[in-house]
Amino acid sequence: MKRLLIILLSLPLFVHAQEITTLELPKQIKHEISFNSNLLFESSSLDKSFLNTMLYGGYITDTMKSKWINAGGNNNIIYTEISNSIAYNYHFKNQSIGFSFADRNILNASFTDDLLRLGFEGNFHHQDKTLDFGGTSIRANRFQQYKLSYAYKGVKAGLSFLAGNHHLSYIVEKGSLYTAPFGTSLDIAYDMNAFVTDTSTANPFANNGNGMALDLSTDFSINAYDIHLSLTDLGFIMWNPSSITLATDSNFSFSGIEVEDAFNFNDSLIEISTPEDILKTNNNAFKSYIPATFHVSISGDVEHKCFTTFRAGIVAKWQPHQDNMLLSFAKIGQGFRESNFSPLFYLKTQAIMKYGTILPSISYGGYTADFNLGLAYSVGKKHKFILGSHHIEDILNGDKTKAVSLYLTLSTQF
Repeated sequence: MKRLLIILLSLPLFVHAQEITTLELPKQIKHEISFNSNLLFESSSLDKSFLNTMLYGGYITDTMKSKWINAGGNNNIIYTEISNSIAYNYHFKNQSIGFSFADRNILNASFTDDLLRLGFEGNFHHQDKTLDFGGTSIRANRFQQYKLSYAYKGVKAGLSFLAGNHHLSYIVEKGSLYTAPFGTSLDIAYDMNAFVTDTSTANPFANNGNGMALDLSTDFSINAYDIHLSLTDLGFIMWNPSSITLATDSNFSFSGIEVEDAFNFNDSLIEISTPEDILKTNNNAFKSYIPATFHVSISGDVEHKCFTTFRAGIVAKWQPHQDNMLLSFAKIGQGFRESNFSPLFYLKTQAIMKYGTILPSISYGGYTADFNLGLAYSVGKKHKFILGSHHIEDILNGDKTKAVSLYLTLSTQF
């Protein structure tokens, strides 16, 4: 499992892509085929030096440990998404029908500095202190998405069938470890839920669950400005009854072992009382959510010798940890809070050059509380090629890089 998580964290250090908004097509265009590759790695604290050390080994000094622990805020977030999709759209009159297929791999993790301290330093250096690891969550999903969409003028709707392959999640609502002076006793308390699908088969596309997702969007104009409103991928997957589920809320203390004679030691000296429900697992069906995206933007033309258009917008994500309450305002707030995603504000523009179009952007927020500079290059009209990154500023940071992305779009119209 450790190797699996490390691979998921490291793959996107090489490539990433983003969703591209399709411009209005000329009337003579009826068919459009496109391929998108989206790969992303973002971390709010841990950088490339940490991943390199975990992957390739090496001696970890106390200075390195302290740097990693103190690199960000108390809450550390790591998000990885690797997706590839192909889509077809047929346009007629003021309408269009589309179908797309996507393979998606998503890792979303959040953990406290105290958990890093426990992992890197152990509890020896934290005697007479309580380490808080509550709020820790690790969610990994792999699924295929088959989407059918229909658009009429400025309104578009889509419905997706989700074929779930693998799911793993560990949700620690509350957790703490107290170490008494000289380690005479340990007090551990935690409230944890875990869900794992049956991955015994070697088939990477094994269907372990089914689900659905909904898309809704509209585009309209106010004076000289174009407004975009959309909700995409609001959906869930129901995993099969053979899935492994665990739920435990436990407290226990360990008071150590007193040995009077080191040469006369036997197992009868050890008396540890453990609650019967600790780590008791069951096989049940369960529901998990995929990340839903809310997007609002305004765009228009600008009078500038270099830049011709602008687009400003805000993006939010919704993804609750688990299906533990009915739909309500509390549930809506829970989904925004547990997505690990803060509102993302962005500004984009384009500069038309002789041999293509340059697409610069700046953004703030998301899975990290940083400013990010994006840059893409687009060439072609009916046959288009787009290559870009959301994190140009991190390319020159070396081992301090905390976000790497690259996206690619190939499309043809006829």
